Amino acid sequence: MKAAIYRWKVAPGDEEYFARRWHEITDDIMRDHGGGGSRLHRAENGDFVAYARWPSKEARDKAFADYSKDPSRTIPQREGKAELVEEIWLDITDDLLIPEADLPDRFR
Repeated sequence: MKAAIYRWKVAPGDEEYFARRWHEITDDIMRDHGGGGSRLHRAENGDFVAYARWPSKEARDKAFADYSKDPSRTIPQREGKAELVEEIWLDITDDLLIPEADLPDRFR
């Protein structure tokens, strides 16, 4: 299994739009294109950072290509509302991240 870390700079005023579209695109990719889910974070400097799981880099490349074939789909980068500034690929060697539903009350 692979993981990717993505970092975007989002145009001022487009943060809410970016977060909503990230959620919708991630749902679509999980449902229709084999993605393993993702988490979106906001960094101290205002950048958005996501961590996503994939079966392979090739599966991600195919999912993104298939998703992007439809020109009617709005993608923040394609609209000039965000810029992907970093992508880091990782091999998952161990996983101790607690699923959201199983987190202790101190996290709520």
